[in-house]
Amino acid sequence: MMKIRLCLLSAFCLLPALSAEPEASPSSLPTVVLLGDSIRMNYQAAVQKALEGKAIVSAPKDNCKHTIYFLENLDRWLTGLEKAQVIHLNVGLHDLYLDSKTGKPRHTLEVYEKNLRAIFKRLSELSDAQVIFALTTVVDAKLQADSEGYGRVVRRNVDIEVYNAKARAVAKEFGIPLNDLYHFMEGAGPDTILRPSDGIHLSPEGCQIMGTEVARVISEHLPGTGPGE
Repeated sequence: MMKIRLCLLSAFCLLPALSAEPEASPSSLPTVVLLGDSIRMNYQAAVQKALEGKAIVSAPKDNCKHTIYFLENLDRWLTGLEKAQVIHLNVGLHDLYLDSKTGKPRHTLEVYEKNLRAIFKRLSELSDAQVIFALTTVVDAKLQADSEGYGRVVRRNVDIEVYNAKARAVAKEFGIPLNDLYHFMEGAGPDTILRPSDGIHLSPEGCQIMGTEVARVISEHLPGTGPGE
């Protein structure tokens, strides 16, 4: 029963996954690729809707999980999409997942940094797209502990802030712009955006709010929308 319940929880607000292949659309439209974990899967349909007529939005059907999994599958996810104009990605929540026995994150900060550098380097080799990195989003420890699915704290904001700071520094080195979804969510209101049943994923309203913000940031980097254009 627990396995079934967890599946149901993870499916809530996971709007239909987009195909890894672009939909049939005018060839003049730029292509945007969304990569990331379940938070990306939560907001991706709202992004697609917001960018309708402006861009072809594509994304893997699978959860991109943590940085090691990301590296192992990045080439596959971008097959056929190497000429995309924008790649928006997030990765961090699964790296920060706390082990039930040790209480430590799945990947240390050093491992996260190393893998993030490798991801950015590989992206530059695979595509000329403008890469945008989205910082890991806010979580609610109490909701996690009270949830039927987790029953304990599995992610902490104190860790997220440290890993986000490292991601910010690495992205700066690579000249990659940030989408600071962490502070955006803080300002917009985590109580509204987070799913009450687990304190990590997005509520239906949160999917729309975050998707609209992601689409706004992406729009700033689409061809013909830069400064003075």
